[in-house]
Parts: sequence; structure tokens; C-alpha cells
Amino acid sequence: MRGDIIVFQKSDPENDNSKLPTTKEYFRDFYHRVDVIFCDKTIPSDPGFVVTLSNRMNYFQVAQTVAQRLKTDPMLLQFFKSQGYRDGMAPLRHNYEDFENWQSFKCIWLNSQFREEEIMLYPDKHGYVQDLLEECKKAVEPGEKASGKLRLLEIVSYKITGVYQENEPLECLSPATSRYKEKEMLVTVAHFHKEVFGIFGIPFLLRIHHSEHFQEVMKRIQSLLDIQEKEFKKFKSAVGVMGQHQYINEDEYEVNLKDFESQPINMLSHFNKAPKSHRYTDLGKAIKIHN
Repeated sequence: MRGDIIVFQKSDPENDNSKLPTTKEYFRDFYHRVDVIFCDKTIPSDPGFVVTLSNRMNYFQVAQTVAQRLKTDPMLLQFFKSQGYRDGMAPLRHNYEDFENWQSFKCIWLNSQFREEEIMLYPDKHGYVQDLLEECKKAVEPGEKASGKLRLLEIVSYKITGVYQENEPLECLSPATSRYKEKEMLVTVAHFHKEVFGIFGIPFLLRIHHSEHFQEVMKRIQSLLDIQEKEFKKFKSAVGVMGQHQYINEDEYEVNLKDFESQPINMLSHFNKAPKSHRYTDLGKAIKIHN
């Protein structure tokens, strides 16, 4: 924002009796306001209540304000600081020397039921993607039918923009399309509605095979997303390149891996019924681990 903000106050004799008679006093009080959560120490897991206080208050003023909320005598209240960590001793998982080599890594874990969970990992900052995935295996529980192989993806604006290889440093990117065998490929899939730029939902990876009928691909997508047959009939598959999308004739098309070597965006066209999320709307790099 550029320019100055001018605040003025009308002359009013009633303001002389106010606790904050001038604009300057009001904004000074506003600057020192804080919301404090008070919990009953005798009640386990008490959600507590919020009281707006000021950093300029003394102990007795705080007690009076809280007592007014509880409708009790302030002299009967006693306050304690919140203890976010245990005072007791416990063994550490790592040596003290490891703390210098750790790097905090916030990830989004996507399980086999397409449920997201935010986890914090601490891999070696000089390590590779494989080290991060090994740390992830200690923190999550893969599904019963899962292959056990984890992948680290980069997601920007609801699209998978990169797949990290296990032998890469954590800050490096690799192409978004990976070939595992001569006749198969791992491609990215995103959701959109009407326009290519109307992307939403959780993107995912899909393995396709050369010369397989595209209806078989759609069956795997239906099984992966766990969508009823009646609802899935409304889905259409398309390929997006340079802001344009071209629908695939599912009845006639057979997969040709050369069509996907240019790394197009493979897209599913359907109505957006997902709740609004701001997780992928910014242009910052988001990291997601897929099972």
C-alpha cells in the first residue's frame, strides 16, 4: 500500500470521560491487545475460553477481567503459565550431533483413501529424497493393499509439476513424467471443469501401458478414486497442452506412450463438488507424498 492514512477525531465532550479519550490512546490500546486462552487446570482437556486483554495490564487487572467473565471473586483465582512440553526426562531418538544436520520438512501425506494429513519430518539436510521417504515410513501407516513404494511430488495450483527421484537432493526437481519400463509410463492427472485453468481437487499419478485400451485406464481411475458407476459416467478424459484441452475418445483410443513424452497434463473433466481449499492456490512449492 502506498500513501498515508489520515485518522481524525471529532470534538465531543463525552470523550473526556472515556477510558480512551483520544484517537492516539485508542490505537495504542489496540496495538497492545492480545487474545488469551484460559483453561481450568482441574479439568483434563478443557477447551477453555478466550478473553481479550492488554499487554499493559498488571496481574490484578487480568484477574479482574477473567473474574468478570467467570462471575467470581478475582481473589479466588490463581493463574499458571501453559507448559507446552513435559518437565520430565525422556530418551532422545537421536544424538545431540544430529540436531545440526536435521532439516524440518513439512509434507502432506496422501493415504490410499485420498485423505490428506500434514506431517513434519526431519531428514538429513545433506541427504537425498530416499532419506526423506524413509523418515516418512516411520511416521505413517501405508494401506493394506499398498505397494509400499512412496513418491515425493511437487504440486502447484492443483497440478503435479514434478516427481522427485530417490537419488536426488531434496531441493532438486526431476521431470513430471517418468518411465519405469519400456512399455509403461507414470503420468500426472489433474481435475478440471470446462476450462483448463479451472483446476481443482487432488492431483495424482497414474501408470499407463503402451497399446492398452483407454477404457481400461478409465476403470483404474474409477477404482482409484472410488466413484460410483453412475457418477463416473459424467467424467471425461482430456489432454491439456499450452492452455488448451483435447478430449480423448475413450471407445477408440489405445495408449501410445509417444503421445505423453511431451509431458502434457492428463485431465479429468467433471463438476467440482470438492470443498474449497487454499492449499494449492499460491505459487509456493508444495510437497506431497503419495502412497
